[in-house]
Amino acid sequence: MKKTHFTRKNYILLSLIFFLMVMVLFAGLCIDSNGGIFKTGNPVQKVGLAFGFPAIDASTQAYILLVLFCIYGVIFASALMFEMRIAKYYENRIWTKKYAIIYLVTFVICLVLFAGIGIAAQYPYDLNNILNSFLYVLESFVLGFLVFVLLGSLILATCSLFVNFINIDKPFRFFSNKAEEEEERQEKRDKEEIKRLKEQGDLASSFGELNSDKKSLVTAVASSLNVSGKDNKDDGIIKDKERVFPGLSTIDYNLESKKEDKFDDGYSLKEICVRFRNYLANKEKLYFDQKTINAFISGMSASRLIILEGLSGTGKSSLARYFSEFINEKSYFEQVQATWRDRTALLGYYNDFSKTYNETEFLKRLYTETYFLNHINIMVLDEINISRVEYYFADFLSIMEYPLSDWKLKIMQLPYDFDAPKNLTDGVLQIPSNTWFIGTANKDDSTYTITDKVYDRAITISFDDRNVPFEVNADESGSITLSYNRLLSLFKEAQDNSSFNLSKEDLDKLFVLTDFTYNTFDITFGNRIMNQIMLFTPVFVSTGGTKEDALDFIFARKVIAKLEGRFEDYIKQGLLDLKSLIEKTYGKDSFNETNHIIDKLLRKL
Repeated sequence: MKKTHFTRKNYILLSLIFFLMVMVLFAGLCIDSNGGIFKTGNPVQKVGLAFGFPAIDASTQAYILLVLFCIYGVIFASALMFEMRIAKYYENRIWTKKYAIIYLVTFVICLVLFAGIGIAAQYPYDLNNILNSFLYVLESFVLGFLVFVLLGSLILATCSLFVNFINIDKPFRFFSNKAEEEEERQEKRDKEEIKRLKEQGDLASSFGELNSDKKSLVTAVASSLNVSGKDNKDDGIIKDKERVFPGLSTIDYNLESKKEDKFDDGYSLKEICVRFRNYLANKEKLYFDQKTINAFISGMSASRLIILEGLSGTGKSSLARYFSEFINEKSYFEQVQATWRDRTALLGYYNDFSKTYNETEFLKRLYTETYFLNHINIMVLDEINISRVEYYFADFLSIMEYPLSDWKLKIMQLPYDFDAPKNLTDGVLQIPSNTWFIGTANKDDSTYTITDKVYDRAITISFDDRNVPFEVNADESGSITLSYNRLLSLFKEAQDNSSFNLSKEDLDKLFVLTDFTYNTFDITFGNRIMNQIMLFTPVFVSTGGTKEDALDFIFARKVIAKLEGRFEDYIKQGLLDLKSLIEKTYGKDSFNETNHIIDKLLRKL
């Protein structure tokens, strides 16, 4: 994690600047024609005269000005380094327009303080005396810098001599020797290969399947680096996958000869959303706003993690469950536990005592779906924030940043030549690309706050309003069959439609709001969120919504929601100014969800 405090490099640079200022003071004492604390005609004074510098009789006021110069030089250097560390922490760049202005302001403040206090110390005021003092400071700095360079070179040469003397027997290469470097790298790879093979042998032994002959074989392979040692295997090496992975092996046997399913894929995105809303109302008496349904379906195009949050009893879990039923699938439900602290809660672990892998239902569901890649796999994590999401779901949060082809999870290190389940290649499970994770989150004292790291990767839908019943068209309320490939093609068709995508004018209006929130609240708007907007908006329009409603949905949950829990003095006025800016940019009755969240925040301030 980046820190704002000084690094060792900063301290080294600050020490050099301090040393420079000491040399400036030293030079000032040397060039004083009154003698200072040194005799006139000293080497530094002679160098100054050789450069054509006039001899100066330094007064007390001149010495005060010189000391102030050194003090504010060190202060400016310290402040500049600290501001650069702050810039690195928040912006990850030190040369932005904002921080360049801060650096300039810091320089001006130090310059004004130095000049102001220095001139004030020149009393009684005389123009010649003041000019004489500033000339004295200038000469002192130039000559002090020369002394600094000379002494610094001497110190570096001494250090170089000392370091090379104590390492006199060690080889020194000014230019790289590629042959030797490659030899060293190969030696390192050889050692890693020996370690890996030994670990595999130890793991196989822990399974209770590797006899002494096979242990000798693994050791021999490791010692000789015969990486292709599989050519020397015999049938006695571990092959009991049913014992180690009984559940996954059973899935292989049951589904190896499964038949292809048929789907009725004749519906558009808008028809799917309308039918799903009617299905919920007609079959389950659950009444959702059409925008909520549209956002739920559209959110699936922008992220594989959907978070449904709100008060208990608002229909969050039901929406996830009945969507699978609506498309004639069956969603998987996992109740998150408060004790979950790592990935083993979801993915299981190898049990050394029983010599088997403790397979969780979650893992078995993921593995099963590798056989049904054209089905839509909904995996629900109920009460996702009853434990910290970053603890048990960290692997998935990282994987979601990669292309679908790289959605791979290392389940365990398999022993040497182990005959693994069919879709667990080298102990790695390819997460099915047809998978969406839906988390339900309650907002109460029993849960943890979901961090921005999770929110930024997810599409979040809030359930705060009471559902209002409506008349249902029975002809448009039946379930459908929908394939994964068809859903993806609908998403791509919408995203390829230029009339559904955001125009330059749309983006310019959005950037007016995002620039304001950045400058006022310091809320950043990264590429990840921008990419979600570009994916979400055309699909939302295809479901029957508008671009403005899509932007309102994302802006409210990705930007404004981050102000929850902030109570600084400027927040209230900033929110009021934001409401005015929204009205000016989009019109009076626009961005209703954003304004709704702003009103809730204002009531708390």
